[in-house]
Amino acid sequence: MEAIFRSLVVAMALLTVLFWSMPYVDYIWLSVEQLQLLEQGGLGSVIPGRELAYWGELAVWLGLSVGLFFYIKAARIGFLVFCCIVIARSFFDGVQILSPYEAAISSILGLADGAILALAYFTSIAAKFERNS
Repeated sequence: MEAIFRSLVVAMALLTVLFWSMPYVDYIWLSVEQLQLLEQGGLGSVIPGRELAYWGELAVWLGLSVGLFFYIKAARIGFLVFCCIVIARSFFDGVQILSPYEAAISSILGLADGAILALAYFTSIAAKFERNS
């Protein structure tokens, strides 16, 4: 179970980096029309996006991933809280437009987040977090 959990955390961290970097590389394979459509992402957003906040959120996700990998209890709690914050914030983000690649990675990340939370709280992995508190 431990190998599955750690592999999932590492895979999630790598996919997160890939997902965050997609807006900077997807111009390579998308048409001009598709890129113009993607520029409309965030339209109507109540909370305007900032580059620092964008990369700061990535840093938080990666920091929490490191904590999860080493079974740090605060990281498990932080991961749960941050997942809830991201879900709640989505109501204020405006229109989200993703390329097919981004949509696929986003879906996989959602599944991985759920699996990590389930493993961290409802399996033998939970005891490892309790020992490292």
